Amino acid sequence: MTAMSAPASDIYKYRAADGTILFTDQPQDRVGSDHTLLSVRKGWSYTPRALTTKERDRYDTLITQAASEYGIEPALVKAVIHAESLFNPRAVSRVGAQGLMQLMPETASYLKVSNPFNASENIHGGTRFLAYLKGKFSSLDHILAAYNAGEGNVRRYGGIPPFKETQAYVRKVKQLKRRYAGHFVAGLGEEKVVAAR
Repeated sequence: MTAMSAPASDIYKYRAADGTILFTDQPQDRVGSDHTLLSVRKGWSYTPRALTTKERDRYDTLITQAASEYGIEPALVKAVIHAESLFNPRAVSRVGAQGLMQLMPETASYLKVSNPFNASENIHGGTRFLAYLKGKFSSLDHILAAYNAGEGNVRRYGGIPPFKETQAYVRKVKQLKRRYAGHFVAGLGEEKVVAAR
């Protein structure tokens, strides 16, 4: 199977001269000097690289524990980790998101994650955040879009925001979730050994 790549893009938050807030994937020079840049949300890209079975499956026990605790499918947690960090616990994005599930510092603080580079803390925090979003949105598409672009953007646009990065992210995580569905025994909280393809 050939890995696909998606271009990375950031989500920019601006305040216009009249006070309205604009969210876009366009940088300052494309929106004009009448907009004040307030923040930049992390970009996402899928960079193909060889991933060993050991790297891919080393966190399955932690994933299963966190998923069971927060009522989230373990395949979804694993898919988010794959898309966010490619199973690298030391991953840091261009804007400071950290660890396996790429928690922004303020989100990590809210989730009481004291060390985002600790795999167990990060997975529990990220899974708890998915559970929080599951309580806010009924659609998996909306949950994933909110994880990537913020729940405010999902509400503002009535669904997946029109950001290429977020749209690619939702597609990728859903694809990975299907791939990992067979790695776990549903409802038993136990790992299922599968042959590496």
